[in-house]
Amino acid sequence: MKNVTVNRSLLGLSSLAILVVVYTLISNAGRLVGPDSIPAALRSVLRPEVIPPTQSIGEAFTALIAGPSRQPEPAPRGQAPSVHHHVQASDHVEVLLQQGVSLQGSLAITTARVLFGVAVGAPLGILIGLFMGLSRRADDYLQPLYVLLRSVPPLALITYIMLWLGHSEAHRLIPIVYAVAAALVIPAYHGARDVAGTYVVAARSLGARGWLLVRRVLLPAASPAVLSGLRYALAIAWMTAVGAEMLMAENGMGNLIVGGGMWASRLQTRSDPAVVIVGIVAIAAAGWAMDTGASALTARWTRWVG
Repeated sequence: MKNVTVNRSLLGLSSLAILVVVYTLISNAGRLVGPDSIPAALRSVLRPEVIPPTQSIGEAFTALIAGPSRQPEPAPRGQAPSVHHHVQASDHVEVLLQQGVSLQGSLAITTARVLFGVAVGAPLGILIGLFMGLSRRADDYLQPLYVLLRSVPPLALITYIMLWLGHSEAHRLIPIVYAVAAALVIPAYHGARDVAGTYVVAARSLGARGWLLVRRVLLPAASPAVLSGLRYALAIAWMTAVGAEMLMAENGMGNLIVGGGMWASRLQTRSDPAVVIVGIVAIAAAGWAMDTGASALTARWTRWVG
């Protein structure tokens, strides 16, 4: 079993390595074979302004982690000037750094928003789904309301929330909570509705009633579906958080990506695709880490599932 897990991990890592190698070859095609050897149709696409080379992405990543580069202090009279080695960041990255934007800071802010949305929205969505799944009357009453509400994109709520609460953190957090809750209603609903009747009959024959029946039978039986839905809700939370930050935020990964795109400065139109790709890769890595953690918890808490 251990060998199988190791082989699967190696296979996954090899796919990532191949992706990096292929991207590096494509992004450096002009240097490797010469611009004149590339067809004109491809030459317009394989530009550094569109597909930045891997080395430019690495430089942007290092600069966004390390912070603004410091100018070397003048050496005392009679001494040789000290040499400071640092990664040469682009002018665009320097603008972001001077604004106080860093990769680790932006990622920490967005992660905190995602975790808040999951911590508040997950219990809400699970409770609503279980309530609808366990009660036929509640299902008949709430189903039309839920179908209407889940059709509303979470980001559509931002402007209306601002009318009520003003320009604050609320209009970034409430859409995430809403998205997570809406995503978990259906898994919890089907998890409760699809509980095998033999479990309920056996529990009732042993005297289980009310909350004891729910806590010891219905909730464990519904947990595989709920936990699987949680992994999907995490992805929805990340997409909603970054989208909200791109629309209305002064920090976070969405703000970093927008800053790396067309609006690093409100008075200038600039772009650095390397910054955008650094942001995208960082979001993907953080989402993968959260999904891996949720998958491990699911496997641990549902070991009884055959």
